Amino acid sequence: MKTQVIQVRHPINPCAFDEPGSALREGQVVAFPTETVYGLGASALLPEAVLSIFRLKGRPSDNPLIVHLASKDEVHQAAIQIPPVFHVLYEAFSPGPVTYVMLRNKDTIPDEVCRLSTVAVRFPSQVAARALIKAAGVPIVAPSANFSGKPSPTRAAHVLQDFDGKIPYIIDDGPCEVGVESTVLDILSDPIRILRPGFVTAEMIYERTGLRAVSWHEEPKGNEQDCPLSPGMKYRHYAPSARVFIVMPRTGETLDKTFADTFGARPFEKRGVFTSEHTWRALVERIGQDMEGLFLSYTYDGERDIKSATRCLFDALRTFDDQNVDTIYAEGFAEPAAAGYMDRLRRAASGSNNEEPVDPPRQILFICTGNTCRSPMAEVLFNHRNVKGWKAVSAGLAAYPGMSISPRSAEALREWGIDVDAHRSQSVDDDLMEATDLIVTMTDAHRDILVRLYPERKDDIFSYSAFTEDQRDVDDPYGFSIDSYRATRDRIQKGLERLLAELERRS
Repeated sequence: MKTQVIQVRHPINPCAFDEPGSALREGQVVAFPTETVYGLGASALLPEAVLSIFRLKGRPSDNPLIVHLASKDEVHQAAIQIPPVFHVLYEAFSPGPVTYVMLRNKDTIPDEVCRLSTVAVRFPSQVAARALIKAAGVPIVAPSANFSGKPSPTRAAHVLQDFDGKIPYIIDDGPCEVGVESTVLDILSDPIRILRPGFVTAEMIYERTGLRAVSWHEEPKGNEQDCPLSPGMKYRHYAPSARVFIVMPRTGETLDKTFADTFGARPFEKRGVFTSEHTWRALVERIGQDMEGLFLSYTYDGERDIKSATRCLFDALRTFDDQNVDTIYAEGFAEPAAAGYMDRLRRAASGSNNEEPVDPPRQILFICTGNTCRSPMAEVLFNHRNVKGWKAVSAGLAAYPGMSISPRSAEALREWGIDVDAHRSQSVDDDLMEATDLIVTMTDAHRDILVRLYPERKDDIFSYSAFTEDQRDVDDPYGFSIDSYRATRDRIQKGLERLLAELERRS
């Protein structure tokens, strides 16, 4: 089968979708844009057409489909005994990214759409979607046009990746405006229950209608986890091949710093970053131009913005999959308006040993004089162990910023397979001390200086002599033979076991 991509021209000619509309009536499958994501459409009246959707997507048969209609005048084609609250909500949010769960009209909607007594109905606002529904003249079921479990498509190119040669038509009207699936409301309940969060939130519902809406988790009914009323209640969705970590902002700290802290604890080979252009630029300044090349970025314009992040999320996940990244770091939002975004992001992260947002690791700071020999060796030897919940950084009391690690220190570490070419020296300052949970100096003299400078942190400042067997300083090997650097490396390594015991005590 050859897949024909139909480019939408505006204003849309009334006859533009006659062929795909006819194909839908005859039981074929057509992909089309909505304001949320691209959908894989089939006639809701034809059981075999509905089953073809499940087969194409590899979708579990108990995961209900949503019926798409052009206006509320057609609602009786799909539902019966329409609750009065439907009309209130429709006037406030439809056509638009909201789906309503009502009693199913079993005379028209077959069991293949939903095996329950209910049906989910939505009225898309996207002009091409509405024109196609009118051209078809039948209710259309339209789950997201992707293989089941993968990130939803927000561009026609995404649909082609999964279904080129498998469906006759894809209607291309550019990127989707919202970027995540619709909010699904159970309007048979009092209060209304949100079965799947989306762009429209409980706060928006109350503000526009005065109606209270709660999450279905707060008002569970029966065995809904096993027999879901709506997509998004049971199965893992939106998962790229890469592991996904959610980077949440911390109080009093810029997001670029939180990103940088999180990177240090997870040294994966190929990493992608999804955030705003503003945060990415600040992050590049923080980690340095040399480190920038270690990351692939997908950014949206301007500063942090929930709407922009939501619109770009799925495209970012798919783009990173195309680039074969191992790990994706995506910005998170704590605001109620981000409920739909965070739901999709958490589901993308589930199964990656990260079902909850990442807490940035606690920081240990190693200190020497110039930050080119001892402290950077301690930093990389510590991080090489991948200590859970901790990351190391290093600095110098009299460092000249931007210096590389000393050649012999680098040589001693390379003998153990550790590359430190990216290291650049830095001086101790108030910001670095404030961001650090534990400080370890290479000598007792370094510790004494820091205690005088930061007396309020005296209980957090240790000399490395506290962790060595003979309780001696880690002497500076600078200017000596490679054997001296190896001895320094080995001395630091041996002290790490006692240091890790101290970290365990502080956990």
